[in-house]
Amino acid sequence: MAGSVKFYALVTRNLTAVKRHIETIPKDDLVIVINTQDSDFETAVDTWCGTESIEHHITVSDGTAATGKNSVIDLFNASDNDYMVLVDGDDYITGHGVWTYKQLAAMDSPPDVVALEYQIGLTNSAEHMSHCPEPPPLTANMDPKLIPSEAVRPFYFPHEWWTSAKAGESVDVIPNDPNDFAARLSVVHERWSNHCWSYINNWETHCRIVFFSKAAFATGHRFDPTYIVGEDTILYFELKHEAHNNNIVMKHLFDRYPTYVYDCRIGGVVALERHQRGEDVGWFDWLSILTDAYDDLEAAGKMHETQCPRINVFTVAPSADYVFTASDWDIVWPEGYIPDVDSLVNYPGKRIIKL
Repeated sequence: MAGSVKFYALVTRNLTAVKRHIETIPKDDLVIVINTQDSDFETAVDTWCGTESIEHHITVSDGTAATGKNSVIDLFNASDNDYMVLVDGDDYITGHGVWTYKQLAAMDSPPDVVALEYQIGLTNSAEHMSHCPEPPPLTANMDPKLIPSEAVRPFYFPHEWWTSAKAGESVDVIPNDPNDFAARLSVVHERWSNHCWSYINNWETHCRIVFFSKAAFATGHRFDPTYIVGEDTILYFELKHEAHNNNIVMKHLFDRYPTYVYDCRIGGVVALERHQRGEDVGWFDWLSILTDAYDDLEAAGKMHETQCPRINVFTVAPSADYVFTASDWDIVWPEGYIPDVDSLVNYPGKRIIKL
């Protein structure tokens, strides 16, 4: 049933990045959730939100992303809002995103969960693997607009990469040396990539869950703080399992014209793990734990190869003789609509996307 939606921004650092949210999200539609171990940041955001008359809440942080996100779930469940968009950390919603998610909530039968395909990310380097690279030093308190950026699709990989990864050929190893660290990393990477390929969408390592109804959490699903990295993908698989059993409706949104921007220039959990524990060691540790969790989900029958259906978005008529039928589409762009995508991609896009 169509209903109200609000945008819940979970913030832990960088006041300038917090202020960015009101550039696209109307203040009445925004909820700031402060979950931090930085008391100075907490005070600064609390003061700013009060000055701007923005709804905000201070929640208890244990330093994990999952606990912060669970505090958002609690606030959403206790609210009168029918749907929420979860904006994680220093990420942000484009103007087109605000419009799109309001359109989703206005559908006659909105989905309970929406995950993004082909999501865009901002990095300070053109180099990227399954996650954005570590940002340069001292960017944590900078104005994001002053940080050099490269727009990438951080979770998308071509078929050549998948062929190599699934065969265990993506990590260079020392031949005939099973004790080589790279050999152990290669084994884990092969297991992980095969899970991603089979149970997500055959071309991405991660699809971010962004839009939720209260039904998504009705059976107690939450983010698991056990996982330093990947708690959101674990929940993705759990919710996909619920959808497979027809308990909820879960769909994917192909985010060619970005609605949600993953800003990894400022730093995050993945970058912190790699910095504190070493480039390869930090990666191996969290990837091993996450892949073991995927194995457990698979053994429990909670991993499904059937892909989630997509939100059908009508942009322009595919041909001159096309007869428009409203029931065929979930979202219809108004005639002449030009999406506000923060100049991250060209509109209209000229390249056909081959997945």
